[in-house]
Amino acid sequence: MARILVLGAKVPFTHGGQEILVATLIKHLKARGHEADVIELPFNPLPKQNLLTQAAMWRSLDLEQFAGSKIDLIIGTKFPTYYARHPKKSVWLVHQLRSFYDLHGGCYSDMGDDPRDEALRRMITDGDTVALGESAYLSAISKNVAERLQSFNGLSATTLYPPLPLGERYQSRSAKPYILSVGRLCRIKRVDLMLNAMKNVSPEVSLKVVGGADEPGVMEYFNSIIKGHDIGARVEFLGRVSDEALIDLYAEAMGVFYAPFDEDYGYVTLEAMASGRPVVTATDSGGTLEFVKDGENGRIVSPDSLAFAEAFNGLLADPEGSKRMGAAGRAFIESSGMLSQGWDTLIDALLSPLSEGESSSTNKAA
Repeated sequence: MARILVLGAKVPFTHGGQEILVATLIKHLKARGHEADVIELPFNPLPKQNLLTQAAMWRSLDLEQFAGSKIDLIIGTKFPTYYARHPKKSVWLVHQLRSFYDLHGGCYSDMGDDPRDEALRRMITDGDTVALGESAYLSAISKNVAERLQSFNGLSATTLYPPLPLGERYQSRSAKPYILSVGRLCRIKRVDLMLNAMKNVSPEVSLKVVGGADEPGVMEYFNSIIKGHDIGARVEFLGRVSDEALIDLYAEAMGVFYAPFDEDYGYVTLEAMASGRPVVTATDSGGTLEFVKDGENGRIVSPDSLAFAEAFNGLLADPEGSKRMGAAGRAFIESSGMLSQGWDTLIDALLSPLSEGESSSTNKAA
């Protein structure tokens, strides 16, 4: 039995994939007889000048022992948790601070061409290379995250896909005429694409949106779209829902919309497939493209509202084809280790630094 700390950076009043990942990992560590707990510090992305301070806070922590008891292993997840030091540190990388990396210079980043911004970006990226490079074991939650790490930091990471948090509980029932969208409500998740699409989706179809707003002004923006298209009677914002309610929503949706920009991983894609639902995503949605195959288990379309409308109208017009795609998605989930059985291999990998003679050579800068 090992004593393990899983490290999480928590934005107060928000809940997303990272929180689910940490909680589920701890549950499965405990189920295998380990003593596991979470260490969380609050994370605030603003003002950006304070990001170095937050990285330094993690760097300054002594995580080798508590109350005289030795900590055998720490597991970092996302920025800035992996700045913590320990002789045996695993990292299961959710993502880095993307505004300094792949989003830099685009509409989803607040980093400009000010020399102070560039200096901050260099300090963060250089710090990431050091902190992640010292890991005894370095992994990422998707190929997309691992490829970013290699491209920007010259570090190699093993891809360890997170199994689904609700395991065998997902169900599939007869489809009802609604589209389901699940995820945090912010610009990069691009729910506005689906809202704008609804004016061209068959009027018998509604849209159910699960998730809480975590960006200022986002609901005002969404409501302006709804009002402009006069689709208020066809759109329902459900907020955060229970696991049981989410299972039911997936089980009866005609299809699932999930088209964030360059997503890290996206539990939603796999949850939809586990529920036998076709997923409609975009050509630039990143991690979702590791799983969605156009015409086989879902649709991949251009990030354009009309393209999404046409895709969902196609699912409505061809229920047998939709059912076939949903069944293909479920078959993939069952064969891929994304259900509960996938945790054994994943945990063995994360705990590999506890083995004598474990090599960390794969984590060195290329």
